[in-house]
Formats: sequence, C-alpha cells, structure tokens
Amino acid sequence: MSQTAQQDPALLEALTLLLGSDTIPNRLNAQQSQALCQHLDCSPIELAERMLPLAASFSFAPKSNFHVGAIAIDQQGQLFLGANYELAYGPLSGSLHAEQSAIFNALSHQASALTDLVINAAPCGYCRQFINELAVASQLKVHFNQQNYQFSQLLPQSFGPDDLGVQSPLAKLNITKAEQAVDFAKASYAPYTQVQSAMFAYQGEQRLAWSCYIENVAFNPSISPLLTLLSQLKLNHLSLDKVERFELWEHKDNQFSFKQELENFAHHSNKTMVHYDYP
Repeated sequence: MSQTAQQDPALLEALTLLLGSDTIPNRLNAQQSQALCQHLDCSPIELAERMLPLAASFSFAPKSNFHVGAIAIDQQGQLFLGANYELAYGPLSGSLHAEQSAIFNALSHQASALTDLVINAAPCGYCRQFINELAVASQLKVHFNQQNYQFSQLLPQSFGPDDLGVQSPLAKLNITKAEQAVDFAKASYAPYTQVQSAMFAYQGEQRLAWSCYIENVAFNPSISPLLTLLSQLKLNHLSLDKVERFELWEHKDNQFSFKQELENFAHHSNKTMVHYDYP
C-alpha cells in the first residue's frame, strides 16, 4: 500500500484481515464497511476519514502535484473512493476532480442514494456545482477538515436542474441490464443535449473499464467519458500498459463527439482508438 497509507497501520491491518488482500479497495460494500467499523470501533464517517489517504493514493496529478481523495457514502453504508486525475498534456480543463471520481464510482456500481461525501480538502466551486446536479444534493452532508456541512451551506442561492426544468436529476445510471457497448452509451446522463457517448478500455476481448458521459446544468462541470474512464482504470489498479485499445461508442445523431479528445489521448499514449457510430 502507499506510503501515505502507512500512517494508519491499524486501518491497513484491519483491511488486510477482513478483506483478505493487501490491495487498496476502490469501494467497500455495506457488510465490509460495517465489519471494519466494528473492528476499529468507529463510525462510517470516521472510517471514511481514515481512508482518505488511501483514496488520495489513486490520484494522478502530474501538473498540480496536489493529490485529493474523496469518498462517497450511500444510504446502505457502502463507501466509494475517488481521486483527482489530470491529463499530462493540454489545457487544465483536462482533469477530473476527486469528488467527480467518487460520484461516478458510486453511480457505476449502482449505489443507492448518496448521504455523505468525505473529502481531504474543501470542494472547489466547480465541484460544488457538479454535486448540485445530484437528486440528493439538498440532503447531502459534506465532511472535510474535521468539519461537517449540509451541502446547501456550501452552495447558497444555487443554480440547478430545476432551473432548466429537469424533472429527473442525476440519481442512477441505467445499466442494470447493460451488456452491449450501446447499452452503456444509452446510460449517459445528458438531459440538456441528449448526447449518448461511452468509452471502453480493452485488453484483447477483455473489457477492463468503461465510462459514459455525464452533464451538468452549468455546462462546464460536465465530464467527458475519457476522464472517468482513466480514473476507473486507476481505481482498479490497472496501468495504461494493460490497455491495448480504446473504443468510443456514440449515437450517430449526437450534437457533438468525443472522437477528437480520444484521438488526442491515443496519440499521446501511443494506443489504438476505435470509433463506432450506432443508429
């Protein structure tokens, strides 16, 4: 495990004992979380706070060298880790924030409604706007620097989905029966543009990771499937060396495409990229 994680040997010992592995988990199910809380005599929030260095160890920050960890907790008591990810080339907009990473990790694993978000630094304005897209934003509690806030305290007089008449804000991704690549693209959360886009990383015929497009009412905090895909690879302890090709699946009538973004990344990483349009 990472050097930062060595600061809490009791946590590492408990994780190894109860999970049967010394690999840092990217999520804990309700049973694992409860068992760890009992073993360490702590609450789920305290457990998440102790696990923040583990979450931050998934960070890839070649530009800022600022490593952020975040953990989303759902109403079942599951914990979902996330970390910031920065592209080594291009503008600063080529980055995924830890809060976005943790939220996508939760959504991609069909988490129930999120109740808490634990972070090792105060969320920036960009992330506060992204969090505001969640259907549970008004009930969400945010924890950082040993302080607790209702999310509404962090984003007063907010602009959210209701302001543009969105009846179903971000809650779950419709992937319960997803099997084909098209199913994951159709699961994109895009109430403002209706765009359907998904990306995949493959080793041979083995799908290593996937992602889909997620929008935001303020537009700019929307996240491309490329950044969430790279984050998911990192959270699953998979290096780019394992990836043989990237695939992008998009509806043929999309208003815009992520093809150029993936082509740029494929060029910089010397990887094969395949693009598919579906009807």
